[in-house]
Amino acid sequence: MKYEIGREVFKQRLEERMNFALVNIQPQMLVGFENTAHVPYGSDFVAKFSSQFPNKTQNIIVYTTAENDDTVQKAADDLAASGYNFVYYYRGSENDALLDKGLN
Repeated sequence: MKYEIGREVFKQRLEERMNFALVNIQPQMLVGFENTAHVPYGSDFVAKFSSQFPNKTQNIIVYTTAENDDTVQKAADDLAASGYNFVYYYRGSENDALLDKGLN
């Protein structure tokens, strides 16, 4: 299953970090949040992802801070199709750099 989450939920997950793997899927990590992973989306995305996160029952949030970036939904689709049970995705913007500092 996959679900899109809004900015407030994403912010809450950044603050709490409760059993969530937060993964930036952008080619270059324009905005990096503390304690998040970086697995760029591409043809080998699922293979790279599963080597870092083999537990398919783990809560996962894939995100991008590039506005109008549809690859984040494709990444979530690919993970759900590969058997990951709890996949969430967030489409943000470069303005989200403040989220990790609790300023926004």
